[in-house]
Amino acid sequence: MKFLGIFIFFIFSSNVLAGTPATLSFEDAEKMRVSVSRWYDIPEKERTPHKEYLSCTPFEILVPLIDQKHPDFTKLIFTFELIKNGKVFLNGNLSTSPFKTEPTGVGTGCLPLDSEYQINMTFSYNPESGLTMCPPAYTINNFTAFVKSAYNKQLNRE
Repeated sequence: MKFLGIFIFFIFSSNVLAGTPATLSFEDAEKMRVSVSRWYDIPEKERTPHKEYLSCTPFEILVPLIDQKHPDFTKLIFTFELIKNGKVFLNGNLSTSPFKTEPTGVGTGCLPLDSEYQINMTFSYNPESGLTMCPPAYTINNFTAFVKSAYNKQLNRE
């Protein structure tokens, strides 16, 4: 009976670890070619009137469309957490689509990047035909700091 308990413990322990997204440092995100652009399709002259009334900042995040370690997992899913006072206040998904000219996946959304919330952004790679229990996934903690950092090489479309 003791052996069975130890065996079950090791199985569940490895599943818990396998289901945890890898946390990317800002350097790792840059090497992976993660890029975030704020106000991506809105010309500068049109942004000012909207900033006063928006409680969030429109942005897009670009990541590799295929994880090199898991090339069969081609369905990209972006999720985020808004954290306030150490507790998850809100979580959700971004709209996802492939980039037209590169092998890049694009997540678009509107989050309060200029607020007191900490934002954690996770992107995961899943099988095209469905979901898996522990997909390959990567998290950028303090997403706002990454967006504003020198490691973020955003696309310039203007």
